[in-house]
Amino acid sequence: MDAPLIVAKALVLTGVRGVPERCRIAQAAQRLAAFAEPRPALEIGLRWLAEHRPAEGRDGLVHGDFRTGNLIVGEDGLRGVLDWELVHRGDPREDLGWLCTKAWRFGSALPVGGFGTRDDLMAGYADGGGTPPDQATQHWWELYGTVRWALLCRRQAARYLAEGERSIELAVLGRRVCEQEFDVLLALGHAAALPGASDPLEHGHASAPVTAPHDRPSGPELLRAVRDFLTSEVAASEPVLAFHARVAANALRIAEREAMLAAGHGRDHRARLAALGCADDAALCAAIRDGSMDHRFDEVVAAVRAMTVDKLTVANPGHLTRPG
Repeated sequence: MDAPLIVAKALVLTGVRGVPERCRIAQAAQRLAAFAEPRPALEIGLRWLAEHRPAEGRDGLVHGDFRTGNLIVGEDGLRGVLDWELVHRGDPREDLGWLCTKAWRFGSALPVGGFGTRDDLMAGYADGGGTPPDQATQHWWELYGTVRWALLCRRQAARYLAEGERSIELAVLGRRVCEQEFDVLLALGHAAALPGASDPLEHGHASAPVTAPHDRPSGPELLRAVRDFLTSEVAASEPVLAFHARVAANALRIAEREAMLAAGHGRDHRARLAALGCADDAALCAAIRDGSMDHRFDEVVAAVRAMTVDKLTVANPGHLTRPG
């Protein structure tokens, strides 16, 4: 049996009334506000979700984290579904959207967890007794999943930043939020993949001039030396340490790119805000929420897209090449 058909059947679950979509959007907005970090791309996504809510679906039991990494599949079919700690009452279409959220494709062009098509998923869902959502409703839940994953990444980073949990993995998750911001813009047609995007570190510009009285290696050169150590020596150790070494090496790449590019990105960002008449990101977010700049929405989108591309160029330039 095809994998999409297998997992679809696991999604056909019934239950009782859950949280309406309008409440989910309000909860997401509250979580975003709690971080006190204005994020214009997510504001655009939340506003679109609020304005395009689908009709309420049937009652159901929602797994809450139904994705490839939580499925055990063998030659005989689905053997188990893991990690039920996020289970809740609600619209079962949420699980369909989450499974197809771009983050879980891991670079694959196939939308269902990176391994199948939506048509096969919906056919399997119907075969198992479910009522597949129409295309617009599925799109809504996939976008909701992207916004939700952005907020979850930032929540994980808060465990490191504010709650003292010393974890390189949690720290780096904070720099993945911009991946989801770009994916929101992609999903809404406000951005397109950039196939020619490349890693600034591949161009040989990572070294910075030494500032007297300091010596060589420079700060960026030392970052690169530690990164090389992690990827060449520590990465050859036992699996768990090797994984964290790769995460740590990625953190150093981010730090290197930021050292190279932050000053120019900051100047460009301030200029974009000034052109819009916004003092800061918070003012831009407020204008997106209240619609006061709808008459200049194309300019707003262009500015948000440019800032998101800048953030991704530092955090993960490879993500810019992946289509929606």
